[in-house]
Amino acid sequence: MKQICSILCILLITSCTWVEDDYDDCPYGFWLNLHYTYNIMDVEAAPEYISEVTVYIYDADGNYVSRLDVPQSALKANGHRVRIEGLPEGDYQFVVWSGIGNSAYAVSGDRSTMNQFSLSLAQPGSSVSSCLPDLYYGNLQTVHFDDSYKEHHVYMMKNTNQLACLVVPMSDDTTVNPDDFDLRVVSANGTMDAYNMLISDNTMTYEPFVRNAVTFDDAYYGKLNGVSFNISTLRLMEDHDCRLILEKKDTGETVFNISFPEYIGMIGTLYTNLGRQLTVQEYLDRQDFYTIVFYLSSDLDQLIQLRVNSWRLRAKNHLKL
Repeated sequence: MKQICSILCILLITSCTWVEDDYDDCPYGFWLNLHYTYNIMDVEAAPEYISEVTVYIYDADGNYVSRLDVPQSALKANGHRVRIEGLPEGDYQFVVWSGIGNSAYAVSGDRSTMNQFSLSLAQPGSSVSSCLPDLYYGNLQTVHFDDSYKEHHVYMMKNTNQLACLVVPMSDDTTVNPDDFDLRVVSANGTMDAYNMLISDNTMTYEPFVRNAVTFDDAYYGKLNGVSFNISTLRLMEDHDCRLILEKKDTGETVFNISFPEYIGMIGTLYTNLGRQLTVQEYLDRQDFYTIVFYLSSDLDQLIQLRVNSWRLRAKNHLKL
């Protein structure tokens, strides 16, 4: 009887090493576990937003090894984990993108070295007036691959932003129409590398993909008439100049030309909902939607005040115009 019990114990202890099928509870394989918590709410949102991924695999020296495209169905079935198989034992780096399968984006140098990789908008020219599909980035620096069970966490970052802008005169007597103004964002952020840094030689102009006349109740000034503009951009960075420019269409006169990271940065340093002060860049990376109200003088010649996501700034005191 003791001998039988001993044999059963040995079988139970060793079962994970010799049984491996779809019903096995013992973990195995090399997995990338994808997360999207780097958002302004600081919550796990990968199941909702990371729909499909492309994984670029490089060796320890940054040389291209292979590419793995994972559809939404497989990603969902594995709990937003990606299994890596078929690599010789060794050290590897992993770069993960979500959204590059969309025709809006183009990749070059994807089968060479990490330093030669770049991602940009697929459409020709230096201007875009469409709503960009969501784009996410993550990476895993050099880790060892072998036959043992490993699960590595990859934290994704969103690389696209939406700006919902309102241009309103601070006067009941002044009426504006969508064709009265041109609003655009100009930034050298059209190309990103394998490290998610901007390659600054590609300056883009982002123009509205929606513009409408609006009437709304302002919390501070009551009912106002204005014009709404919706603009979509790629990643915004503190050390890369990004300008918000409003011009009058009939005369070409510039009403304002301001640095977007400069005043957004002021808000970022005041944002404490995460229990700590954020750096400017962290706020820009976590926040992906901005509601911006530009309050103009009654003659439409000056920017008097602006409101960004409920924060108010007075132009003369806070902004370099």
